[in-house]
Amino acid sequence: MSLAPMNILSRFPYLGIATLLFAVLIWASAANVHAEIGFVGDQKVEVKRISQGRFIYPRAALRREIEGFVKIQVTLGKTGRVVDAFVLEASPPNRFEKNALKFVRSLAYEPYQLNGVPQRVERVIVPVRYELQRLASR
Repeated sequence: MSLAPMNILSRFPYLGIATLLFAVLIWASAANVHAEIGFVGDQKVEVKRISQGRFIYPRAALRREIEGFVKIQVTLGKTGRVVDAFVLEASPPNRFEKNALKFVRSLAYEPYQLNGVPQRVERVIVPVRYELQRLASR
């Protein structure tokens, strides 16, 4: 087993090991394959997420145990990569938006094809949740 968590804790002594572990668990659960709904023209289509970058819980929010969510609308190019993204909603405001946009831009989807031709998919809504689970709830 790696000593990486201990190295992180030595750099950030104010983080409790339980908080750190639960943040990692949230990140790991976000790594599952997801499907979202988008549109090609007026046609509703399903796109499948095939990979993503690292989900990072902002340090200041983690330290203060702040939870929240950001709803982002993205446009996927013909290759399945995010080509445009903007925030639709965030709670609490001005806390997670920048981090969520960075995360969402790292996502990759299976290219959507119509009659064998890759298509641009618009209006895909991607929710990004920032939640800390408590030991007491387990």
